Amino acid sequence: MILFRYVSLKVIGATLLSLAGVVGVFLAIDFVDTSWRFTGPGVVGAVLELYANKAAVTAYEVAPAALLLGAAIAASGLRQTREWTALRAVGLGPWRIAVPVLVVSLLFGAAGIVLYDAVGVRAAERVEEIQALRFGRGEGKYVAWREPKRWFRGVDGRRVYHLRGLLPTGGFERITVYELGSEFELSRRIDAVLMVPGPEGTWILQDVEIRTFLPEGRITVEREPSRQFRFPEPPEAFEVATGRPAQLRWQTLLEQLAIRERLGLPSAAFALERYNRLAYPLAGVPGVLVALALALRRERKGNIAAALLEAVGVSLVIWSAQGVTWAMGLSGRVTPAVAAWAPNVLMLAVGLFAVRRIR
Repeated sequence: MILFRYVSLKVIGATLLSLAGVVGVFLAIDFVDTSWRFTGPGVVGAVLELYANKAAVTAYEVAPAALLLGAAIAASGLRQTREWTALRAVGLGPWRIAVPVLVVSLLFGAAGIVLYDAVGVRAAERVEEIQALRFGRGEGKYVAWREPKRWFRGVDGRRVYHLRGLLPTGGFERITVYELGSEFELSRRIDAVLMVPGPEGTWILQDVEIRTFLPEGRITVEREPSRQFRFPEPPEAFEVATGRPAQLRWQTLLEQLAIRERLGLPSAAFALERYNRLAYPLAGVPGVLVALALALRRERKGNIAAALLEAVGVSLVIWSAQGVTWAMGLSGRVTPAVAAWAPNVLMLAVGLFAVRRIR
């Protein structure tokens, strides 16, 4: 227990130091690169708020790499002080070092999951908002992600909704509903000025015009000031939130994923984010095993600079693998679960094998 606590504290200290250093360097470089944009009244307050939120987002993004650096520094320190040699002399193997490091990594990963949902999602949204609206950086993408969705497919695939305007009190204006037949031909078109929720999950359409397309090619037209419809989609089915998937809290992310899948909207990015929200913070767990195996191998002399380079190399491998699998997940070549977790699983297998081979 004493050894476990001792190693854990060394790893925690080295990880926090690495995290602070990496975040500080990143923010300094980012400030130098973009400071020419920071002009106008109230710029100091806006910049302080921007970088306070950016620090939270960056800490989440680099936390797995900081864990690798912390584990490598701690292991190299044990070699430099000959503590690793002493442990080997009394018959203690690498797992006496690896287990506390893994526990610390799991705790950091769990903390990252919780803190990102509580603080990070809002910080990420605020960073993009300030950059786009205050300093004109990425405004087009910001607006595109927040544009209300206008086209929806019904759950049975036989209805397509075009909802042009969102009412602040609920409902839509200038709507069109296309109903398709068994051969997916247009059988009916419903146009209305307003569509508002009615009693018991119904919709009330106002200033309605209904065109029915008959098999023999004739078209009938009906006009009514108001009419109640019961579509398969209840009012809450069209509550599609705007914004990037990474800027949604966990419960909202799951709800939006279900709504998008039900309405036939693009949902690959949301499905990937659901798994990645758990997989990414835990990427440091398998990564530290590889970093430890490199730092504790027989021919090493406890050089901290070499350990840092190795940890950075392992981090780059993990990030590269995540980039490849993420692209494959977005394109549909692999499932979202595989895209998010495959790098972790592969790196875990490599790490377990490498630690077992330490002599």
